[in-house]
Amino acid sequence: MEIAPLREADLDAFVAELWLPAKREMAASMTGYDLDERDGVRETGRSHYRARLDDDETVTYLGREDGDLVGYVSAELRAPAPIFEAIHECHVSDLYVTPEIRRRGAGRALLDAAEEWGRLRDCAHLDLNVDADNEAAVSLYEAAGLTAERYQMQKSLD
Repeated sequence: MEIAPLREADLDAFVAELWLPAKREMAASMTGYDLDERDGVRETGRSHYRARLDDDETVTYLGREDGDLVGYVSAELRAPAPIFEAIHECHVSDLYVTPEIRRRGAGRALLDAAEEWGRLRDCAHLDLNVDADNEAAVSLYEAAGLTAERYQMQKSLD
């Protein structure tokens, strides 16, 4: 699999082939989240990722297999509250692999690319959030050396 940073020329295909399918899958698996498929949602995605292209504190890598887009990972630099020691963390905000190539190493390769990006920016940690019932993703992340450090707890206010 080829991994390369997202470029302006990739935006339309990225949004249509990876970002929207990833968000649709996420919305289908998360209680209380409905995807807003209004007109302009593609432009919203393009605009968001276009802005990230010029931001040195974020990265999006695309995975390609035989020229086809098959996955992506997005990461950003984060710092703790100013009262704590000034360290950087590499936060993976999105990782998605198309269903037809899952469990063939693409997710790990994309995660490794984000980890290397964070390492080159002197990050002390890599972190991410994962749904507790997403066993495949939890397995991938544990195999990559991530451990659960906190629990995110939620309560509906409806």
